[in-house]
Amino acid sequence: MNIKQIRYFASVVELGSLSAAAKERFVTVQAVSKAIADLERELGHSLFVRESRGVHPTPFGKAFYQKAALVLKGFSELEAFAKEYREHETASALHLALCSPAFYGNAQARASIALFAKRGLGVDVSVALDTGTEGIAKLRAGGYDALITIGAFSNAAVDCVSVGTVSPGVVMAKNHPLAGRDSVSLADLADYPVSLSSEFDNFNESIVTVYRKRKTDMSFITLDPHDFDRHIMVENGVCLMVYIPALGEMYPGTVIRPIASGDAVAVPICLVSLKDRKTSSYLAFERWLAGELVVLGGGAPTASTK
Repeated sequence: MNIKQIRYFASVVELGSLSAAAKERFVTVQAVSKAIADLERELGHSLFVRESRGVHPTPFGKAFYQKAALVLKGFSELEAFAKEYREHETASALHLALCSPAFYGNAQARASIALFAKRGLGVDVSVALDTGTEGIAKLRAGGYDALITIGAFSNAAVDCVSVGTVSPGVVMAKNHPLAGRDSVSLADLADYPVSLSSEFDNFNESIVTVYRKRKTDMSFITLDPHDFDRHIMVENGVCLMVYIPALGEMYPGTVIRPIASGDAVAVPICLVSLKDRKTSSYLAFERWLAGELVVLGGGAPTASTK
């Protein structure tokens, strides 16, 4: 039994459905369903009666909820205490998370982002690497001031500010049949499997998500991170990502090629922060970044608050 299971359980009781609970908790319905099933198996009792219009707690579920509500209240108070203490100690620091699959050289990339922000703010800046789901959870708990996403993220509880755009590219092995081309079209990719991440490409409007919506002829394959090397090096697979030539060098034995101009789309780089809780460090960062972009000719950040 863990606090995540208890939170999912309480949300289902309060909202009356697994889908509503999943939306509130920024996770998939499958994640909520699995957590409830694991909890029921551990407790040895059914917690819900499942019906076509939703679910409602069993007598045991109602009694369990009364106890769970007290536990969640106490845990929230504990989190709030820890957050307040941490903010008091690091009030001048900025904590960001880059929501991206792990890639070779990501420590160097994150250090560059931190140095860029520190130069403008004059405070300590940390940039972690995290998944979208875990990033949102830590954002809500106060662990991060904001998330950096490649592609917009829409939720009623957050503000999503576009701070620029990037072009898409294709990572492939150096001996891949397309590696000798200056650019790669979508038609070129039709014969090769394109990697899809169940975590990242279901979280926000990622590059893969954008192209999947275009109903292309590309074949997308959901990959476990451990299978990535085989996908690229053995199976002639490719991976869509931002086109930054240096990134191709971060994966040993690979190159990155831009998507051909006729097929390329501009993908926004976004800052995601909570609507109702923005730290002073983050607000200062957003103001500084707006001025920096204007100086560079990029215009002021554009907010999406869907």
